[in-house]
Amino acid sequence: MTGAPFGDNWIDVAEHPLPVSEALEWAVVPACGAVVVFCGTVRDHSKGRPGVTSVEYEAYPEHVGPRVATVADAARRRWDTLGRLAILHRVGCLAVGEVSVVVVASAPHRSEAFEAARFCIDSVKVSVPIWKRESWAGGSDWGLCAHDIVDGGDLGAVAFPDDLGAPPISTQAAP
Repeated sequence: MTGAPFGDNWIDVAEHPLPVSEALEWAVVPACGAVVVFCGTVRDHSKGRPGVTSVEYEAYPEHVGPRVATVADAARRRWDTLGRLAILHRVGCLAVGEVSVVVVASAPHRSEAFEAARFCIDSVKVSVPIWKRESWAGGSDWGLCAHDIVDGGDLGAVAFPDDLGAPPISTQAAP
């Protein structure tokens, strides 16, 4: 991936630390009064795996970029007032506390910015082929939170979790 914004979208998969501050600054535009930043970080535990020390993310960038672009396009169809949108994901070995994913959404109002950012991170989790291998005190293995990947073309049907009053996120397998 290029690592640089293209138009009003910034999509990247990178082996280097993610530029959170730069993404925030880039997303601020005069027409938007709200910017939401979401950062996912490596935590020190996982279900049945206390003492996680690191997570290694693997991906095929040639597949990830187009899938993330599909997520950005779907967000823009849902919230046509979105200003700038950054979806950045890290690959490689990350220590506890390091940022693994960043979503930044700007919009004229906070509700659209929050909803779009949540949609983007939830959609990335179900539609982008990125795998994680956890290392902890008892060993090393692939993450237990794996799920079927939703085909990028099905993102129109992907919705927020039940707690936001919408249908659950689809977990259909990709064809």
